[in-house]
Amino acid sequence: MNQRYEILDGLPTYGEMAIPIVDEDDIFVSEGYVVKFYKDDGSTWIANFPKGFNNFSCVKELKNSNNLLVVSGGEGYLMNPNYPEPIKDFYYSIEEIIKRDDNGFVLATLTDIIFLNEYAEQEWRQNISWDGIKDLQIKGNLLSGYCYDIFLNDENRNDFWIKFTLNMDTKEFKGGCSKLEDFKERKPWYRYIWVGGFILLLYYQLSR
Repeated sequence: MNQRYEILDGLPTYGEMAIPIVDEDDIFVSEGYVVKFYKDDGSTWIANFPKGFNNFSCVKELKNSNNLLVVSGGEGYLMNPNYPEPIKDFYYSIEEIIKRDDNGFVLATLTDIIFLNEYAEQEWRQNISWDGIKDLQIKGNLLSGYCYDIFLNDENRNDFWIKFTLNMDTKEFKGGCSKLEDFKERKPWYRYIWVGGFILLLYYQLSR
């Protein structure tokens, strides 16, 4: 298969200009996650993706498609290298992503596990954590990792990371965080309250 993309260290200082991947009415001039795409006709173009609120960025190829899954600072984009507009956006704040044996993907956010099929279409998602998921692994049909339990009350532990396993066939979940039944009521504000705080802080700095 011909090369379809190249991750660049930054915006080009000369030559072709990067295209910001934003909505039509938005303005984005900072340096984000910069990727060069190779079209089918051999020509190239450079994309500048705005970064989300974390440091996780990557490009994943889809097995039976010309499309690419691009993650820039946690925000996801489904891209065709031939076109400078996203096919779709994934506003998940992705913290980690691994590929499944069936060519689908497992994404981790701060709170959820999200399953995408081989065409990057969402199959299902599972809320498993209060404030973080890490170290995802797949063995057979079992997904394992650690989630962060802010309500852990155990004097014998020195951290809040709890191991979990998830059967990807039966969706049976074991281990993981406590009191998640409370999360449905908290979810609308809990996940994004820190974003509001960041915006207020930015407004304060700019108005000084």
